[in-house]
Amino acid sequence: MKEGKKTKAFAEWFSIDPPFPDGIFGDERIVRGAYCNGGIMPLVGGELAKAAFDHGFEWYGVDILKRYYELAIKTKKSYLWYFPDGTPLSQEKMTSPRESATDCWGSSAMFYALMDGLAGVEDKLKLFKKIKLSPKWISAQIDNAQVSAVYKASGKGIYYEFKFDGEKITLEISIIDSFEKHFIDVSVLLPENSKASKVISNGKEIEFKNTKVEKSTYANFSMTLKDSAKVMIFLKK
Repeated sequence: MKEGKKTKAFAEWFSIDPPFPDGIFGDERIVRGAYCNGGIMPLVGGELAKAAFDHGFEWYGVDILKRYYELAIKTKKSYLWYFPDGTPLSQEKMTSPRESATDCWGSSAMFYALMDGLAGVEDKLKLFKKIKLSPKWISAQIDNAQVSAVYKASGKGIYYEFKFDGEKITLEISIIDSFEKHFIDVSVLLPENSKASKVISNGKEIEFKNTKVEKSTYANFSMTLKDSAKVMIFLKK
C-alpha cells in the first residue's frame, strides 16, 4: 500500500521491484518494466487483494478489484503483464515464445480474490461439505448481493443472499443439490464501529462471537445445514 502511494507506475502489482538493469539476463527484450523484471502483473494484484481481504485491509482488496474492473473487465481485454506506464504486453514485446498476449493467470487470481475474498465462499473440504462463508460486502458499500458457487461436474454448490438495512444483516443461505449435512463456519464483516448484539437462525437465537481482524469487526458463528437457513445478525454500536 505504501509502494502504491510512492510509485509512478499505474499499479503497484510489481513482479519485482526494483528491476534489474536492461539486458542483464543476456536477452535484450528483458528490459526494466518487462515481464518478471518489474512488469505490472494482475496475478500479483489478485494475490494482494486476497491477502488484504484475509487480514483486515478489506478496503484495499476492494480498491484493487475496482481498478482491475476498469483495466480489464470493462475493456474486455486482459494481459499477463503491463509496462509500468500502462502499456500492455503485445506480440512484439513478448519475452518468451510461451507467453500469451491474453491472460488467464491474472484474471483467475482476481476472480479468486472476488469469490474467496469479497464474496467469501471457500470450500474447505470437497463438494462444499465444509464451507467457510465470510461475506465482506460492507467493505464495498454494497447493501444487497446474491452469490452462487456451483461445481459444474457434480452440481453441488451453495447460494446466499446478503442484505444490510442499517440495523441488521440478513443472510439467506441455501445448499444446492444436496441432502447431506454441510458444516458452515460463518464470519461476517460488520459496519465500522458496530458489533453484533444477537444472531437468529431460522427463528432461534444461536451462539456467536464478535472478533477483530486488525481494525475490522466480524460476527462469527457455526452452523450445520441440510437445505436452507435465514440468519439475521442484529447490530449495536
